[in-house]
Amino acid sequence: MAISRQNIHERIHLVASLCIALFLPVARLVPIFIIILLLNWIIEGDFRKKWYRLKQNNFALLFISFYLIHLIGLTYTTNLESGWFDVQVKLSLLFFPLILATRPFQVSDKQKIFRAFIIGCSASLAIMLSHASYIYFTTGQNDFFYESFSSFLIHPSYISMYLNLAVAWLILNLQRIKFSDKPLSFILNLFLILFFSVSIFLLSSKLGIVTLVLIFIGFIVVSIITKRKYLIGFSALAVIVLSVFIVMKFVPEISGRINRAIDALTDTNVNEAEVESSAVRLLVWSASNELVADNLLTGVGTGDAKDELMKVYLDRGMTGAYKHELNAHNEYYQVFISLGIIGFILLLSNLYFPLVASFRNGNIIYLLFLCIIILNFLTESMFETQAGVMFYAFFNALLCFNSSKESGSAN
Repeated sequence: MAISRQNIHERIHLVASLCIALFLPVARLVPIFIIILLLNWIIEGDFRKKWYRLKQNNFALLFISFYLIHLIGLTYTTNLESGWFDVQVKLSLLFFPLILATRPFQVSDKQKIFRAFIIGCSASLAIMLSHASYIYFTTGQNDFFYESFSSFLIHPSYISMYLNLAVAWLILNLQRIKFSDKPLSFILNLFLILFFSVSIFLLSSKLGIVTLVLIFIGFIVVSIITKRKYLIGFSALAVIVLSVFIVMKFVPEISGRINRAIDALTDTNVNEAEVESSAVRLLVWSASNELVADNLLTGVGTGDAKDELMKVYLDRGMTGAYKHELNAHNEYYQVFISLGIIGFILLLSNLYFPLVASFRNGNIIYLLFLCIIILNFLTESMFETQAGVMFYAFFNALLCFNSSKESGSAN
């Protein structure tokens, strides 16, 4: 049976997306598959139909407009070289809404893409565990925690964010499986939830751990309310509290980071030369406040945020932040500094309106994804790195845009 040209494009579209999901957690090859996805979309043609779909999709236009405002920010930036680099890093914010709004996936294909993502997460953890085990058995050095654990992949904060989305999807998947019908599938999902959860603690990302605990508590509370399984629910909550207590008591690498964060948040006299992650973030946010106040309407321009932050760091004697050339470590501040109140409102709109729509439509995985993103924006300038922008842009478009053949669309 002959395969039509349209079927070939559909297969390339799906395979490229599967590869993007697969390789995101291992931080390799993703840009190549994005290019393949884009070229396939262009060669496929049918632009009149695609243009019509795009015009009818308010969320697609909203997402794309956030990228376009960065292009507008180039017109008044001083550091054009940095500005052009910035819009190149953020190209995923343009490509994924453009492609996936006009070529959306059905539910069955989204399931396949998430399975590829789960495999990629598992592979990345296997690589990290193998590397840490090799180091331990050859040198005796403990590389099973934080940056040492993910040293040759991506930052622990980003891997933890990926794993939290994977855990959320696995829990939702587990709720649809009956042990009596599919015992192996049930056990595999349960094992992966446990494996990913332990790995998040090993990665020692403070927000990653907080997000994971909130995900579990959220699912348990909803289960208690909707299914009225009070004994099981409260027992599960007790297990979570006990697990956190045990980790804090017996794993000094993790408890030390959390205690330092608490100390930084409660200490009113933070040293300007501080380099500890939580303490330095407080200093950086204070500097960001100054820049926001001085450039409220339009910001400093797409390419000037880092330069302006460096000036404030020097003026304030923030040697730790200046030495490490830190960005705002908060996406809300980062956008506000670069693009002013208009860019900030547009960023909030990109989060708020899909969040409301996903809640109303019962698109639970999209709702959880957006909650994870909103939390991670608090401590990371996610759109300053490929690891952050590709993850957000891909899954945001994948989960928001639905095929006309499925119900529960977020748009």
